[in-house]
Amino acid sequence: MFRPGFLGGKPQKRPPFGTVDIVSLDGAFAYYINRTYRSLRMDFLDLTRNAGYELTPEQYFILNKLFHRPGQSQSELAAELNDRANIARGLAILQRKKLIRRSKNSEDKRKFSVQLTKDGEAVLKKLNPVIEARRKVVYSGLTGKDLQTLRHILTKIESNLD
Repeated sequence: MFRPGFLGGKPQKRPPFGTVDIVSLDGAFAYYINRTYRSLRMDFLDLTRNAGYELTPEQYFILNKLFHRPGQSQSELAAELNDRANIARGLAILQRKKLIRRSKNSEDKRKFSVQLTKDGEAVLKKLNPVIEARRKVVYSGLTGKDLQTLRHILTKIESNLD
């Protein structure tokens, strides 16, 4: 879909606001990335709710990371997910739902190791086919090369912000 002013279209001229010219959102990639993020987030919430679970994308990310690397500490998870601000809250919610458990780290008593419970693993296994089917719809019309390019561009933008 072509949007005037986006990706090569001519930006619309706007009168300056006072002495400062306000940048139009028509050509602002951050605006479109934010819109896409919000749409993906709402779609994921609906998807998990319809599957019988109340999981946010962030909670799913934690469960997924723990499935692939069990026993991580809270700080390791926060670093891997690049989300130090929300990790403690996410872990507390998942623990209340009995999807994870925290135990003292045997090597460092100040740290906790986080693991999936059997219920947490079961939730992941039930959601995985639903998520995979939805990904096919979300990414329809995009080639493997398109998706590689998208990942490369988003990773580059993220690294520019670090």
